[in-house]
Amino acid sequence: MTSASKSQEGTPLVSSVSEENTRLKAKVSALEKKVAHLERKISFQAQSGLPTHFRLEIDLDELIESENAKPGSPGFTVLILQLGQTYSMVRKTLRTSISEWILYQTGCRVNAVLGPEDRVYHTREDEFVLVLRGAKGQDLKKILRRLLSALCEPHVFAGFTVSLPVTSGAAYFPEHGRTRSNLLHYADVAAGSAQERKKSFVLFRPGLLQTVVERVELQNSIIRAIEAPAIRHLGEQFSLVFQPKLIVSDIDGRTLKVERIEAEALIRWNHPTRGPIAPATFIPLAEETGLIEPLGKWLVYQCVRRLSSWHKSGRDDIGLSVNLSPRQFRSGAVEETLAGLIASSKIPERALTVELTETSLFEDAEATTRILQHFAAMGVRISVDDFGTGYSSLSHLHRFPLDEIKIDRLFVENLHESHQDRSIVRSLVGIARDLDLDLIAEGVERPEALRQLYRMGCRGFQGFLLSEPLSDEGLLKFRDRIVRDGMTFRLPSGDTGLSAADADT
Repeated sequence: MTSASKSQEGTPLVSSVSEENTRLKAKVSALEKKVAHLERKISFQAQSGLPTHFRLEIDLDELIESENAKPGSPGFTVLILQLGQTYSMVRKTLRTSISEWILYQTGCRVNAVLGPEDRVYHTREDEFVLVLRGAKGQDLKKILRRLLSALCEPHVFAGFTVSLPVTSGAAYFPEHGRTRSNLLHYADVAAGSAQERKKSFVLFRPGLLQTVVERVELQNSIIRAIEAPAIRHLGEQFSLVFQPKLIVSDIDGRTLKVERIEAEALIRWNHPTRGPIAPATFIPLAEETGLIEPLGKWLVYQCVRRLSSWHKSGRDDIGLSVNLSPRQFRSGAVEETLAGLIASSKIPERALTVELTETSLFEDAEATTRILQHFAAMGVRISVDDFGTGYSSLSHLHRFPLDEIKIDRLFVENLHESHQDRSIVRSLVGIARDLDLDLIAEGVERPEALRQLYRMGCRGFQGFLLSEPLSDEGLLKFRDRIVRDGMTFRLPSGDTGLSAADADT
């Protein structure tokens, strides 16, 4: 082959590589433009036009590195300005354009006071951070006087004016800290102290850290002091009832062969002036206000106490389940509470079951797994309440150390007429069987529904067909009757005529 022919054959390959390089360069250039655009977007606040905390962190690190390379440098000051509650009221009550204009004007007023080497950053909506080169002592006081004078000038609008008091705190480099995180933290502690003491400015000192720690400890002590008597007095208005649930091994006509007797603890509120309040009303309110945590703590305590009492009376074959709210479950406090109660009460292992909603189970799979593993290590059973409403999550069910799932009552109520509900129940039965989980059907009110569920493979039942919620004494009588009858339970004749609307609330 001649060199000419070789050259002709190589040309398309060279051309192809060149085109590919051009294409890649164009792609890289486009990506670089996107990155630059995103960096600009996160580097500047839209309202004030000032650089954000993103730029502050980069600039501070560079400044600290530069200062460390210059021994004997006077250093700099990190000053935090906070607009306070007045701005929050303006933002909530007036038009958005007004609060945005105030932020823009605040940035302009600060910049008008600063020197050419100083910088200002808009780090949060109501917070600005200033980096002042060499401004300490009397120099800082002069800048502060000018700053506060400018910022306290009213913002004038058509028909009204807005005045914003400002509080501030500062930390020095290198006297108070030599890292970005320390400087920002100490300036923030000083600003918090200024706000608490209603002073316009506080300079950081080490004693402020101890003050913060003491304040947090005091807050916790106050909460404990309030919580302890509150929990003791909860029993004056709140009480428990117990809805039986039976795990059966056989059905002969109207007679169930009972394998295990359990119950679910349900909370009731008898208001001192309004009388009984439905759980569907007060549980969401308690969840919203955070009061669900002391209420849930009381509920857990009462359940362990009842189990211990039943155990001492020779009825250690009764299992009891307690519902944990999503907030209570995520708080982490319930783990410590349960561990202490179980250790001190010596209840039978796996006598207590915690019930979780399907939503809270899948909210954070990693954290959920860790918490549930702790429960399992304590000998606590784990149940998923109202199961089936989050049907798309079924494929992830094997992740968790579960013992039981409860079919949502919605699928049970229409079982006789809904082909779709029957298909879902069959699927749940198969999942429970494959994962070796107990399956409990909630809201069972008709004998035919119970039989149909049993034929599908369900072995656990709860609902008004078996019993309405019972008192402590009533539950023990219910249990004693089944034991006396050779672990059998006879279904009532005909429908119960009762509504189970609040049976599992």
